[in-house]
Amino acid sequence: MNSPLSLIFFALFAAVLVWMYLAIRRNWMSPAFIIGAGLSGTIITMLLMSVSQGNEILHGVVNGVVIGTVFSLATFGIATFFSKREGKTA
Repeated sequence: MNSPLSLIFFALFAAVLVWMYLAIRRNWMSPAFIIGAGLSGTIITMLLMSVSQGNEILHGVVNGVVIGTVFSLATFGIATFFSKREGKTA
């Protein structure tokens, strides 16, 4: 990481993923809202992190969309899986 600002954006990215996981596991809101807000948050934070490192805006957009989407969907899938498994007995 080239600047302290990119570290802040990375911390925000991680915070969005933690919020998504907890919101799904605890049923704080509807899953559609959680995935929408989570996708938006991770895409924006990854875009800002990439641009703060000196990359061009197009590079930041591609990184934000790809990395933000992959991590958000993975977090959503993992949280949903464990939420459904939680109710079953072994």
